[in-house]
Amino acid sequence: RILDDLRASRWGHAGPSIRGLDCSCFDGKYVTEHVGAAYLQSLAQECKANRGSMKDRLGSLPPTARFQSRPGGASKVVLFDVMDTLVADPFFGGFERDLFGIDGGIKALFAIKDQDSFVQFETGALTEEQHFATYFCDRRPVDGGAVRRYLQERYAWLPGMRELASELAAAGVPLAAFSNYPAPWAPLVEEAVGLSEYVPWAFVSGEQGVRKPSAEAYRAACAAVGRGAEDVIFVDDSATNVAAAESFGIPSIRFRGAEALRPQLRRLLNLPLEGIQFSVRGNGPP
Repeated sequence: RILDDLRASRWGHAGPSIRGLDCSCFDGKYVTEHVGAAYLQSLAQECKANRGSMKDRLGSLPPTARFQSRPGGASKVVLFDVMDTLVADPFFGGFERDLFGIDGGIKALFAIKDQDSFVQFETGALTEEQHFATYFCDRRPVDGGAVRRYLQERYAWLPGMRELASELAAAGVPLAAFSNYPAPWAPLVEEAVGLSEYVPWAFVSGEQGVRKPSAEAYRAACAAVGRGAEDVIFVDDSATNVAAAESFGIPSIRFRGAEALRPQLRRLLNLPLEGIQFSVRGNGPP
């Protein structure tokens, strides 16, 4: 990780003064004082080539945040989309103005942004470094660290969704996250809101190499939770993704807010949620 990553982490929030960061790479070859310039040059090139993949591995979700499949469970598994279903997406909250000084709203950013770059990043075809290098069509430089910090500081649970997730968990309903999102950014969401405490991660498109609305994504998500299509319920704010899930045979709900979602889930789960006591754990943002 880089210094900015440490400052943005929970460890950094503890308040230590970080004045500098040293790191080194070791490829298994022992170095003595008699090292030739050619070897040093080859080592430098090798480290540079591997830098992106090393950063991606360091930024992966911890095993404790992953969904643990329990075959034979009585309840259906609820598969939740993450961005703008469980968690507010900072991208649509003034991102273009705050980071790039672009007026005219998100459409003005889309007009000059390389849209294919993010799709490839979201399926793992590009590393984070490659994505930032191809972010704009004119290839202007992008401060990747600033983008990461901006996103992580603004992730937050959508109103009522953490409470609803707690209610469902208290009723014994397994929950799982099924997200189109870049693999290096899923840990930022986890760090910011503690998503897996309520909704463990089962599918991240940047790890799987496929994304909704492809049938392969729904197949992989069902496999990740150990259930067939008829034994899961899918919730997403995207009408396209909901329609694709229904075509795959998954009962689905278009997300329009926690209060509307609660009775819809109750009906599909055959579960009376009224009167269930719930509590919100942790000290994260509401």
